[in-house]
Amino acid sequence: MALFFPGVEAQAQSIEKHHGRLETRKLWALPVSPQQVGFCAAAQVVRIHRHFLYLRCGKETQETVLYITSHCPLADQNRNAEALLDMARKHWVIENGNHYVRDRSYDEDRCQVRDPNSAQILATLRSMARFLAKNGAHDPQNPHQDTTPGLHRFCNANRNKAIGWLISARTPF
Repeated sequence: MALFFPGVEAQAQSIEKHHGRLETRKLWALPVSPQQVGFCAAAQVVRIHRHFLYLRCGKETQETVLYITSHCPLADQNRNAEALLDMARKHWVIENGNHYVRDRSYDEDRCQVRDPNSAQILATLRSMARFLAKNGAHDPQNPHQDTTPGLHRFCNANRNKAIGWLISARTPF
């Protein structure tokens, strides 16, 4: 299987400037069958090459990642490649918008809970706290209070109200 597409132009490319760097992404996609790659429901193998130029110091880095997706290829190869590149970017929006905040606020990656039920309960409580913070349940008065850590400070100072949210069937806002 010609997975690395030697000598073939990228099917999609994007260039973005943000966070002090210029990021170029190139994508190649290849339709496959589940039998070819050994993954149930596999429809495509995707290669994304990322090139980063850090504008402040001039440092350059590169990485190539491979994906297997069940997303069926579109008839138009260019539209298919653009859609795959967009899906890969949206994955990182979720990672940075949710998982990063959860790890920074709750230090989830270092959680020592190993019992599956306890882990699920903790995850549900953390999700509920994120929901409450995002919806301003604690009535934030300034931007510094309108965050997950702001909700934590509020709950520490107002424990009875926070416990009431947990046992009440009503939404606090």
